[in-house]
Amino acid sequence: MFIEELTGGITSFADIFFISMISTEAAASVGMLSPVLFLGYFILPQFTSAGTSVAAQYMGAKRDESVVPAWAANILISTSIGLVLALGLFAASHAVGLALGMTQIQNAYASQYLSVIVFNFILVGIRFSYCSILASKGLTRWNMVASIVTNVVNIPLNWALMTGFWIFPELGISGVALATVISYFIGFAIVFYLVHFRLKVNFLVKGLMARIKEVILPILKIGIPSALEPFSYTVQNLIVSVIIIKLGTVAMAANTFANKFLFLDMATSWSLTMGGQILISHYLGAGRIDDVKKCWNQIAATISLCAFAIILVIVIFNRQFLSLFTTDPEIIGVTFWLLLIMLAMEPIRSINILGGIVLKTVGDGKFSVILSLVFMWGLVPVIILSSVVGFGIVGVWACLLLDETIRACVNLWRWKSNRWVGKIVINKAKD
Repeated sequence: MFIEELTGGITSFADIFFISMISTEAAASVGMLSPVLFLGYFILPQFTSAGTSVAAQYMGAKRDESVVPAWAANILISTSIGLVLALGLFAASHAVGLALGMTQIQNAYASQYLSVIVFNFILVGIRFSYCSILASKGLTRWNMVASIVTNVVNIPLNWALMTGFWIFPELGISGVALATVISYFIGFAIVFYLVHFRLKVNFLVKGLMARIKEVILPILKIGIPSALEPFSYTVQNLIVSVIIIKLGTVAMAANTFANKFLFLDMATSWSLTMGGQILISHYLGAGRIDDVKKCWNQIAATISLCAFAIILVIVIFNRQFLSLFTTDPEIIGVTFWLLLIMLAMEPIRSINILGGIVLKTVGDGKFSVILSLVFMWGLVPVIILSSVVGFGIVGVWACLLLDETIRACVNLWRWKSNRWVGKIVINKAKD
């Protein structure tokens, strides 16, 4: 799972790396689209992880007749959401940058990338759903293989489609986005083959639709709260993007380049959290509450330590890492201060990720959603005020650190209170 998450982050990292070869402003402009891309890359996986959790809980409860319907429902829900997102954002791709406050030139860069990359959301929905089947069976190494192949294809294809190398057309920024879509499709083809031809999973069975209707409710009970929190986070980040864009190209570039290194830390946090979610779901379905708590404690300690260690290395060798994107001393100077904030924020964020995901998994999602909505929206006026009084991008990031810290503390308190015990979602599903 770690390698799968890591290679997924490398895809996004590679896109900005190649676009930075065109110009720093182009890379900064595309990088500021991150909150928009979160709609597909961040929210969609919440639904697929919900399906993974529900299927794993059915396995733990020995209710095997509901496992395949849970997988099929997961594919149906996630692919439908991906399609709606792709079509909606494609229609608005020419205006998104302007709505965020970009100049005409910056918007042109952003539009070239967005109008192509949005179709990847369809693949993200269906591919992650298929990956969740492999993950719920403990076959995460196959997902890893698909992710590695995706990157092996993506990196040279980025170069070829951007520059017009050999037989490929020269498409510039659009070519970088197209390379990502093609590589994701190849990765999906691999997991599709593995699920249907190696695992022999068959969705063409009598009565499947009736069973799907029965398992949709448990998936939505986890998936909707899981999606609402990152949706609020996305809206918050859209507001942050508007503020940072107003601060100019240096702030945009610093924000983009600092965030691109997050994949190293996030790969660790998300892979351990997702792996823990599967284990916890099995334990929960079997009624093994003590094992649930033990698993949570082990993961929490590991991810916070790893997050600190990874960001510390990046801070120490910041000039070497940042030279991959730019040699501008002003951008490097501002980015360094953002990396220092990351050193404090990422261990806290990792705990927040774990707390939020696991609370939803055990059926206590309402609390996590309300908490997130209150603090994410409550922080928006503070972020705006920090920009008005002239604190700049460092002040904005300090506000984000405050947000993560408060939410992580409350999530920790909720978990330690044991109020989530007895809220398992599949108890309310029909046999």
